[in-house]
Amino acid sequence: MNSIDKINSIGWADWVIDNFEINYERISVRLCFYEEHVATIYCDNFIGFSFVGHWDESTIEYIKIEQKGEFIADSLQTVKRFYSGPPYILGGGIKKIDDTWYQLNIKLIDGNTIKIACRDFEIEVQ
Repeated sequence: MNSIDKINSIGWADWVIDNFEINYERISVRLCFYEEHVATIYCDNFIGFSFVGHWDESTIEYIKIEQKGEFIADSLQTVKRFYSGPPYILGGGIKKIDDTWYQLNIKLIDGNTIKIACRDFEIEVQ
């Protein structure tokens, strides 16, 4: 089973976001379930991250990765605007504007959704 299918097949309800780490090429989302189970989703070669309106909720309703989404389109449009048009150089020497992009949606129980647009995923479950 590939990482996307594995992430989409796990029942994430009642898991809690423990930590985010962001660096040049990766966003790591560490999740906990009653401190007994820990999972980390790695979003590699990301082009967008959105989390607006957080107050005090970090409990997850669901997590889903989609192959299409308006956040992917918005992220690509912003990248194109910043880099002023073709020919686009390789982002970080590896990302191409026409790569296949995915959208990770982490919906919290308060209705807020964290969105990450990226090219690749990994998951580590402990």
